[in-house]
Parts: sequence; structure tokens; C-alpha cells
Amino acid sequence: MLKDKIQEEGLDCCIDEVGEMMQNLVRTLQIFERMQISKKGFTNSQCYTLLNIYKSGPLAMKNLSEKMNLDNSTMTRVVNNLVRDDLIKREPSAEDRRVVNVRLTEKGEAEAEELSKEVIEYYRKIIEEIPEGKVIEIVESMDILSKAFSRIKPNCC
Repeated sequence: MLKDKIQEEGLDCCIDEVGEMMQNLVRTLQIFERMQISKKGFTNSQCYTLLNIYKSGPLAMKNLSEKMNLDNSTMTRVVNNLVRDDLIKREPSAEDRRVVNVRLTEKGEAEAEELSKEVIEYYRKIIEEIPEGKVIEIVESMDILSKAFSRIKPNCC
């Protein structure tokens, strides 16, 4: 059992297993993204930009860059393409004219709503495959893992 192995050998015994599990999870998500997102003609960054604005409402470019974990210049390129395709619109902030907000257009709202439904349905199917009584445990574990990634990110790349 893994718990016993950790107690006997320490946490280093799990590095390969955790790494392999994470890589498999990332590959699975990439396949989903390729199948669902790219068939609509969006890049992953474009898709998640639309979804972030859809969930949050209008956002300042700086806030969007932070949510997307992209630098400002990369975020600007993504937004430029979405503006070109009439999916989002730039607007100066009413509070501070130096700040540029982005919001979904009517066309962008429709696309983001459809994407959101597809993503939700995909994750619903995954949750249905989790044994009863384990969903909360997995959500808590994913939260811990996500926070661990956030804490080491500055040292990573």
C-alpha cells in the first residue's frame, strides 16, 4: 500500500509515480482539448480566454493575463485574434481610462456558452466515474495540488 511505502521510504518513493500520473492526466486533458476545442477553430488560449470572460464578466487585461497565467504580450496577441473574429471587444475602463477591459460580444457570448456547456458535460462524465463518497476527497486533493503548483511556479520556469 502506498501509505505504508511512504512511511517506510519517505516521500521520495512517490516522485516517479506522481510524475507519471500527472503526465498521464495532462495528456488526457490535451486530447480532450484537441478533440473538443480545436474542432471549433480555437486555440486552447482562445478557448480559456472566452471561458474566463464568460464566467467573470468584463475583465481588465491585466486581470485576464493573471487568470490565464500568461504574460501581457501573449495575452494581447490572444485578445487581438478574438477581437478580429468579433468574439470580444476592448473598452476603456470607466474608472481609469488607462485600463483596458475586455468583454464578450454577442457572438462571443454564444460561443463561450456552448464551450462552457461542453466542458461542464465532460467534467460531469468524469465525476460520474469517481466512486461514490470520493468526490469531496478528490476536490480537496486537487485544491492542495493546485496550491502546491502555484507556490513552486516562480522556481520552475
